[in-house]
Amino acid sequence: MKKASILMIVGSIMLLGLFVFPMWNIRLGAPQYPEPLGIDIHVNGLKGESEFDIQNIDGLNHYIGMKTLPKPEEMWEFSVFPKVVLVMAFLGIVIGILGFVGKVKPVWFLIWFIAMSALGALGIYDFNLWLVAYGTELDPNAILKLVNPDGTPMQYNPPLIGHKKLLNFDAFSYPRLGGVLMGIGMVMTLMAYFIGRRSTTQRDSAKDRLATPVLTILIALLMSACSSSPKPIHYGQDACDFCRMTIVDQQHAAQLVTEKGRAYKYDAIECMMNDLSEWSRPAVKHYLVSDYANPGELTDALEAKYLISEAIPSPMGAHLTAFASESTRQKTQDSVGGEALQWIGLKEKFVLN
Repeated sequence: MKKASILMIVGSIMLLGLFVFPMWNIRLGAPQYPEPLGIDIHVNGLKGESEFDIQNIDGLNHYIGMKTLPKPEEMWEFSVFPKVVLVMAFLGIVIGILGFVGKVKPVWFLIWFIAMSALGALGIYDFNLWLVAYGTELDPNAILKLVNPDGTPMQYNPPLIGHKKLLNFDAFSYPRLGGVLMGIGMVMTLMAYFIGRRSTTQRDSAKDRLATPVLTILIALLMSACSSSPKPIHYGQDACDFCRMTIVDQQHAAQLVTEKGRAYKYDAIECMMNDLSEWSRPAVKHYLVSDYANPGELTDALEAKYLISEAIPSPMGAHLTAFASESTRQKTQDSVGGEALQWIGLKEKFVLN
Protein backbone atom coordinates (compact mmCIF):
# COMPACT_ATOMS: atom_id res chain seq x y z
CA MET A 1 0.00 0.00 0.00
CA LYS A 2 2.89 2.38 0.68
CA LYS A 3 4.26 2.01 -2.85
CA ALA A 4 0.80 2.66 -4.25
CA SER A 5 0.42 5.73 -2.05
CA ILE A 6 3.75 7.14 -3.21
CA LEU A 7 2.61 6.67 -6.82
CA MET A 8 -0.61 8.51 -5.93
CA ILE A 9 1.27 11.42 -4.37
CA VAL A 10 3.79 11.73 -7.21
CA GLY A 11 1.07 11.44 -9.86
CA SER A 12 -0.93 14.22 -8.19
CA ILE A 13 2.12 16.47 -7.93
CA MET A 14 2.73 16.11 -11.66
CA LEU A 15 -0.48 18.06 -12.30
CA LEU A 16 1.38 21.13 -11.05
CA GLY A 17 3.51 20.96 -14.19
CA LEU A 18 0.59 22.76 -15.88
CA PHE A 19 1.67 25.94 -14.07
CA VAL A 20 5.17 25.69 -15.55
CA PHE A 21 4.69 24.25 -19.04
CA PRO A 22 1.98 24.74 -21.71
CA MET A 23 -0.67 22.05 -21.84
CA TRP A 24 -1.56 22.40 -25.53
CA ASN A 25 -0.26 23.98 -28.73
CA ILE A 26 -1.86 25.14 -31.97
CA ARG A 27 0.54 25.88 -34.84
CA LEU A 28 -0.20 27.46 -38.22
CA GLY A 29 2.16 26.98 -41.15
CA ALA A 30 1.97 28.45 -44.65
CA PRO A 31 4.37 29.16 -47.56
CA GLN A 32 4.56 32.85 -46.59
CA TYR A 33 5.58 31.91 -43.05
CA PRO A 34 8.85 29.91 -43.11
CA GLU A 35 8.65 29.88 -39.32
CA PRO A 36 5.15 28.67 -38.35
CA LEU A 37 2.99 30.78 -36.07
CA GLY A 38 2.20 29.07 -32.79
CA ILE A 39 -0.02 29.52 -29.74
CA ASP A 40 0.86 27.81 -26.47
CA ILE A 41 -2.22 27.23 -24.35
CA HIS A 42 -1.42 27.42 -20.64
CA VAL A 43 -3.82 26.64 -17.82
CA ASN A 44 -4.09 30.38 -17.11
CA GLY A 45 -3.80 32.01 -20.56
CA LEU A 46 -2.43 32.04 -24.10
CA LYS A 47 1.12 32.82 -25.15
CA GLY A 48 2.76 32.99 -28.56
CA GLU A 49 5.56 30.56 -29.33
CA SER A 50 7.55 33.54 -30.59
CA GLU A 51 7.34 37.16 -29.49
CA PHE A 52 4.93 38.41 -32.18
CA ASP A 53 2.97 35.24 -32.98
CA ILE A 54 -0.21 36.35 -31.15
CA GLN A 55 -0.09 39.75 -32.86
CA ASN A 56 0.46 38.19 -36.30
CA ILE A 57 -2.36 35.65 -35.84
CA ASP A 58 -4.76 38.38 -34.74
CA GLY A 59 -3.76 40.40 -37.80
CA LEU A 60 -4.51 37.51 -40.15
CA ASN A 61 -7.77 36.68 -38.40
CA HIS A 62 -8.97 40.27 -38.75
CA TYR A 63 -9.25 39.89 -42.54
CA ILE A 64 -11.70 36.99 -42.29
CA GLY A 65 -13.66 38.43 -39.36
CA MET A 66 -12.38 36.25 -36.53
CA LYS A 67 -12.18 37.76 -33.06
CA THR A 68 -8.87 38.62 -31.44
CA LEU A 69 -7.43 35.89 -29.24
CA PRO A 70 -8.83 36.26 -25.72
CA LYS A 71 -6.90 37.73 -22.81
CA PRO A 72 -6.91 35.70 -19.56
CA GLU A 73 -9.50 37.97 -17.95
CA GLU A 74 -11.88 37.52 -20.90
CA MET A 75 -12.41 33.78 -20.39
CA TRP A 76 -13.66 32.31 -17.14
CA GLU A 77 -11.73 29.13 -17.92
CA PHE A 78 -8.40 30.86 -17.30
CA SER A 79 -9.45 31.77 -13.77
CA VAL A 80 -11.33 28.57 -12.89
CA PHE A 81 -9.02 25.92 -14.39
CA PRO A 82 -5.97 26.87 -12.25
CA LYS A 83 -8.11 26.57 -9.12
CA VAL A 84 -9.43 23.17 -10.25
CA VAL A 85 -5.89 21.89 -10.88
CA LEU A 86 -4.65 23.15 -7.50
CA VAL A 87 -7.58 21.62 -5.63
CA MET A 88 -7.30 18.27 -7.43
CA ALA A 89 -3.54 18.14 -6.88
CA PHE A 90 -4.08 18.92 -3.21
CA LEU A 91 -6.82 16.29 -2.87
CA GLY A 92 -4.65 13.70 -4.60
CA ILE A 93 -1.72 14.39 -2.29
CA VAL A 94 -3.98 14.22 0.78
CA ILE A 95 -5.52 10.94 -0.38
CA GLY A 96 -2.03 9.56 -1.05
CA ILE A 97 -0.84 10.54 2.43
CA LEU A 98 -3.95 9.03 4.04
CA GLY A 99 -3.32 5.85 2.07
CA PHE A 100 0.34 5.81 3.17
CA VAL A 101 -0.65 5.84 6.85
CA GLY A 102 -3.46 3.32 6.26
CA LYS A 103 -6.43 5.63 6.77
CA VAL A 104 -8.15 5.12 3.41
CA LYS A 105 -8.55 2.26 0.97
CA PRO A 106 -7.12 2.16 -2.57
CA VAL A 107 -10.62 2.73 -3.95
CA TRP A 108 -10.09 6.43 -3.18
CA PHE A 109 -7.25 6.48 -5.68
CA LEU A 110 -9.77 5.28 -8.27
CA ILE A 111 -12.40 7.84 -7.17
CA TRP A 112 -9.83 10.63 -7.58
CA PHE A 113 -8.85 9.31 -11.02
CA ILE A 114 -12.50 9.16 -12.17
CA ALA A 115 -13.18 12.68 -10.88
CA MET A 116 -10.07 14.06 -12.56
CA SER A 117 -10.92 12.26 -15.78
CA ALA A 118 -14.44 13.73 -15.74
CA LEU A 119 -13.06 17.23 -15.17
CA GLY A 120 -10.51 16.71 -17.92
CA ALA A 121 -13.22 15.56 -20.33
CA LEU A 122 -15.29 18.64 -19.48
CA GLY A 123 -12.24 20.80 -20.08
CA ILE A 124 -11.62 19.23 -23.49
CA TYR A 125 -15.30 19.60 -24.39
CA ASP A 126 -15.23 23.27 -23.40
CA PHE A 127 -11.99 23.81 -25.33
CA ASN A 128 -13.58 22.31 -28.45
CA LEU A 129 -16.64 24.54 -28.06
CA TRP A 130 -14.34 27.55 -27.91
CA LEU A 131 -12.48 26.43 -31.04
CA VAL A 132 -15.75 26.01 -32.95
CA ALA A 133 -17.10 29.38 -31.80
CA TYR A 134 -13.78 31.08 -32.56
CA GLY A 135 -13.76 29.76 -36.10
CA THR A 136 -17.44 30.18 -36.98
CA GLU A 137 -18.69 33.35 -35.26
CA LEU A 138 -17.28 35.76 -37.83
CA ASP A 139 -17.74 39.48 -38.30
CA PRO A 140 -20.27 39.92 -41.16
CA ASN A 141 -18.39 43.06 -42.21
CA ALA A 142 -15.04 41.29 -42.60
CA ILE A 143 -12.75 42.23 -45.47
CA LEU A 144 -12.76 38.69 -46.85
CA LYS A 145 -15.96 36.65 -47.02
CA LEU A 146 -15.19 33.13 -48.23
CA VAL A 147 -17.75 30.40 -48.78
CA ASN A 148 -17.73 26.66 -49.38
CA PRO A 149 -18.70 25.22 -52.79
CA ASP A 150 -22.28 24.79 -51.52
CA GLY A 151 -22.50 28.49 -50.62
CA THR A 152 -22.31 28.10 -46.84
CA PRO A 153 -19.85 30.33 -44.93
CA MET A 154 -16.41 28.81 -44.54
CA GLN A 155 -15.36 27.79 -41.05
CA TYR A 156 -11.88 28.35 -39.70
CA ASN A 157 -11.82 26.49 -36.41
CA PRO A 158 -8.54 24.60 -35.85
CA PRO A 159 -8.70 20.87 -35.05
CA LEU A 160 -9.03 19.72 -31.47
CA ILE A 161 -6.13 17.37 -32.12
CA GLY A 162 -4.25 16.49 -35.29
CA HIS A 163 -4.02 18.33 -38.63
CA LYS A 164 -6.49 20.40 -40.63
CA LYS A 165 -6.18 22.49 -43.79
CA LEU A 166 -7.43 26.08 -43.39
CA LEU A 167 -7.16 27.89 -46.73
CA ASN A 168 -3.42 27.85 -47.50
CA PHE A 169 -2.55 27.20 -43.84
CA ASP A 170 -1.80 23.86 -42.24
CA ALA A 171 -3.15 23.85 -38.68
CA PHE A 172 -1.72 21.41 -36.15
CA SER A 173 -3.03 20.88 -32.63
CA TYR A 174 -1.24 18.66 -30.10
CA PRO A 175 -0.61 18.44 -26.34
CA ARG A 176 2.56 20.02 -24.94
CA LEU A 177 4.74 19.07 -21.98
CA GLY A 178 2.29 20.28 -19.33
CA GLY A 179 -0.50 18.17 -20.80
CA VAL A 180 1.82 15.17 -21.19
CA LEU A 181 2.90 15.43 -17.53
CA MET A 182 -0.75 15.60 -16.46
CA GLY A 183 -1.53 12.47 -18.51
CA ILE A 184 1.43 10.57 -17.05
CA GLY A 185 0.40 11.66 -13.56
CA MET A 186 -3.14 10.37 -14.07
CA VAL A 187 -1.85 7.03 -15.36
CA MET A 188 0.30 6.79 -12.23
CA THR A 189 -2.74 7.34 -9.98
CA LEU A 190 -4.65 4.60 -11.83
CA MET A 191 -1.67 2.27 -11.39
CA ALA A 192 -1.67 3.20 -7.71
CA TYR A 193 -5.21 1.91 -7.39
CA PHE A 194 -4.43 -1.50 -8.91
CA ILE A 195 -1.18 -1.90 -6.97
CA GLY A 196 -2.85 -0.82 -3.73
CA ARG A 197 -5.81 -3.13 -4.25
CA ARG A 198 -3.50 -6.13 -4.63
CA SER A 199 -1.32 -5.27 -1.66
CA THR A 200 -3.90 -4.47 0.99
CA THR A 201 -6.50 -6.51 2.83
CA GLN A 202 -10.09 -5.45 3.04
CA ARG A 203 -10.83 -3.64 6.29
CA ASP A 204 -13.43 -1.15 7.31
CA SER A 205 -12.41 1.06 10.20
CA ALA A 206 -14.07 4.04 11.78
CA LYS A 207 -11.40 6.26 10.28
CA ASP A 208 -12.27 4.98 6.81
CA ARG A 209 -15.91 5.82 7.44
CA LEU A 210 -14.94 9.34 8.49
CA ALA A 211 -12.65 9.93 5.48
CA THR A 212 -15.23 8.78 2.94
CA PRO A 213 -17.87 11.52 3.39
CA VAL A 214 -15.25 14.25 3.76
CA LEU A 215 -13.56 13.37 0.47
CA THR A 216 -16.94 12.91 -1.23
CA ILE A 217 -18.02 16.42 -0.22
CA LEU A 218 -14.72 17.95 -1.40
CA ILE A 219 -14.93 16.32 -4.82
CA ALA A 220 -18.63 17.23 -5.19
CA LEU A 221 -17.83 20.87 -4.41
CA LEU A 222 -15.03 20.81 -6.97
CA MET A 223 -17.26 19.35 -9.68
CA SER A 224 -19.70 22.26 -9.25
CA ALA A 225 -16.99 24.94 -9.21
CA CYS A 226 -17.07 25.74 -12.95
CA SER A 227 -19.71 28.44 -13.23
CA SER A 228 -20.20 31.33 -15.59
CA SER A 229 -20.10 34.90 -14.35
CA PRO A 230 -19.95 38.41 -15.87
CA LYS A 231 -16.54 39.63 -17.05
CA PRO A 232 -15.01 43.08 -16.57
CA ILE A 233 -15.09 45.41 -19.57
CA HIS A 234 -11.74 47.01 -20.35
CA TYR A 235 -12.75 50.42 -21.64
CA GLY A 236 -10.56 51.76 -24.40
CA GLN A 237 -9.28 48.22 -25.17
CA ASP A 238 -12.15 45.76 -25.69
CA ALA A 239 -13.98 45.77 -29.02
CA CYS A 240 -17.74 45.52 -29.37
CA ASP A 241 -18.75 41.99 -30.39
CA PHE A 242 -21.37 43.38 -32.77
CA CYS A 243 -20.02 46.50 -34.47
CA ARG A 244 -16.29 45.96 -33.66
CA MET A 245 -15.92 49.55 -32.36
CA THR A 246 -13.73 50.04 -29.28
CA ILE A 247 -15.81 50.23 -26.09
CA VAL A 248 -15.20 53.60 -24.41
CA ASP A 249 -18.57 54.85 -23.08
CA GLN A 250 -19.00 53.57 -19.51
CA GLN A 251 -22.62 54.79 -19.36
CA HIS A 252 -23.92 52.77 -22.31
CA ALA A 253 -21.88 49.55 -22.48
CA ALA A 254 -23.57 46.14 -22.22
CA GLN A 255 -22.66 42.47 -21.90
CA LEU A 256 -24.14 39.01 -22.49
CA VAL A 257 -22.76 35.88 -20.80
CA THR A 258 -23.82 32.48 -22.11
CA GLU A 259 -24.45 29.40 -20.02
CA LYS A 260 -21.11 28.11 -21.34
CA GLY A 261 -19.38 31.10 -19.72
CA ARG A 262 -18.55 33.00 -22.92
CA ALA A 263 -18.87 36.78 -22.52
CA TYR A 264 -19.94 39.08 -25.36
CA LYS A 265 -19.26 42.79 -24.79
CA TYR A 266 -20.93 45.75 -26.51
CA ASP A 267 -20.25 49.46 -26.78
CA ALA A 268 -23.97 50.26 -26.71
CA ILE A 269 -27.20 48.66 -25.55
CA GLU A 270 -28.53 48.87 -29.11
CA CYS A 271 -25.60 46.75 -30.30
CA MET A 272 -26.51 44.08 -27.73
CA MET A 273 -30.15 44.16 -28.81
CA ASN A 274 -29.26 43.99 -32.51
CA ASP A 275 -27.02 41.02 -31.80
CA LEU A 276 -29.81 39.31 -29.85
CA SER A 277 -32.19 39.80 -32.78
CA GLU A 278 -30.13 37.29 -34.79
CA TRP A 279 -28.79 35.21 -31.89
CA SER A 280 -27.87 31.60 -32.73
CA ARG A 281 -25.26 30.92 -30.03
CA PRO A 282 -25.61 29.06 -26.70
CA ALA A 283 -28.37 30.22 -24.36
CA VAL A 284 -27.73 33.47 -22.48
CA LYS A 285 -27.40 33.31 -18.70
CA HIS A 286 -26.66 36.96 -17.87
CA TYR A 287 -28.09 40.05 -19.60
CA LEU A 288 -26.23 43.14 -18.39
CA VAL A 289 -26.36 46.87 -19.16
CA SER A 290 -24.52 49.86 -17.74
CA ASP A 291 -26.33 51.94 -15.17
CA TYR A 292 -26.33 55.49 -16.57
CA ALA A 293 -26.24 56.98 -13.07
CA ASN A 294 -23.24 54.87 -12.06
CA PRO A 295 -20.84 54.72 -15.04
CA GLY A 296 -18.98 51.43 -15.36
CA GLU A 297 -21.41 49.48 -13.15
CA LEU A 298 -23.38 46.71 -14.86
CA THR A 299 -26.91 45.92 -13.79
CA ASP A 300 -29.42 43.20 -14.71
CA ALA A 301 -30.86 44.16 -18.10
CA LEU A 302 -34.11 42.29 -17.43
CA GLU A 303 -34.80 44.44 -14.36
CA ALA A 304 -33.35 47.73 -15.65
CA LYS A 305 -35.46 50.73 -16.67
CA TYR A 306 -34.84 52.28 -20.11
CA LEU A 307 -35.16 55.71 -21.65
CA ILE A 308 -34.95 56.78 -25.29
CA SER A 309 -34.24 60.51 -25.38
CA GLU A 310 -32.69 62.71 -28.05
CA ALA A 311 -31.03 64.64 -25.24
CA ILE A 312 -28.85 61.64 -24.27
CA PRO A 313 -26.83 60.34 -27.23
CA SER A 314 -25.63 56.74 -27.16
CA PRO A 315 -22.62 55.39 -29.11
CA MET A 316 -24.55 53.93 -32.05
CA GLY A 317 -27.25 56.57 -32.39
CA ALA A 318 -30.28 54.92 -30.77
CA HIS A 319 -30.31 57.40 -27.84
CA LEU A 320 -30.97 54.38 -25.62
CA THR A 321 -29.97 54.53 -21.95
CA ALA A 322 -30.49 52.16 -18.99
CA PHE A 323 -31.04 52.87 -15.29
CA ALA A 324 -30.84 50.51 -12.34
CA SER A 325 -33.72 52.20 -10.53
CA GLU A 326 -37.11 53.56 -11.56
CA SER A 327 -36.62 56.73 -9.50
CA THR A 328 -33.41 57.66 -11.33
CA ARG A 329 -34.99 56.96 -14.71
CA GLN A 330 -38.05 59.05 -13.80
CA LYS A 331 -35.93 61.94 -12.57
CA THR A 332 -33.91 61.92 -15.81
CA GLN A 333 -37.06 61.67 -17.95
CA ASP A 334 -38.61 64.64 -16.13
CA SER A 335 -35.45 66.60 -16.94
CA VAL A 336 -34.82 65.70 -20.59
CA GLY A 337 -38.03 64.03 -21.78
CA GLY A 338 -38.14 60.89 -23.90
CA GLU A 339 -39.84 57.48 -24.08
CA ALA A 340 -39.73 55.19 -21.03
CA LEU A 341 -39.44 51.44 -21.61
CA GLN A 342 -39.16 48.19 -19.69
CA TRP A 343 -37.30 45.12 -20.97
CA ILE A 344 -40.42 43.73 -22.66
CA GLY A 345 -40.97 46.96 -24.58
CA LEU A 346 -37.30 47.07 -25.53
CA LYS A 347 -37.53 43.54 -26.97
CA GLU A 348 -40.55 44.51 -29.03
CA LYS A 349 -38.77 47.56 -30.42
CA PHE A 350 -35.84 45.41 -31.56
CA VAL A 351 -38.10 42.55 -32.74
CA LEU A 352 -36.90 39.93 -30.28
CA ASN A 353 -38.88 36.77 -29.56
